[in-house]
Amino acid sequence: MLSVTDSALQQLHDSLATRSKGNNSEKCFRIMPKDDRNLTLEYSIPADRDTTFDFKDRTVLAVPKDIEDIFSNKNLDVNDDGQLEIS
Repeated sequence: MLSVTDSALQQLHDSLATRSKGNNSEKCFRIMPKDDRNLTLEYSIPADRDTTFDFKDRTVLAVPKDIEDIFSNKNLDVNDDGQLEIS
């Protein structure tokens, strides 16, 4: 299962606050396959079966169950350049 640091959760929360500006607080960032080798963050409402991560009373990240296994023993954090990084 993916673990997410507080720094990453804070960054996702701040990005959502800027993006939504009070509109549709149900949406979050959802990790989705972009192609066979890459992932992307999609701004959408989480699916019922997604694993979700909350920060400050808001869902900020969702991981679909069907891709959850690729994150086994992985960590989402903010790197030295301020970018989200899975390691």
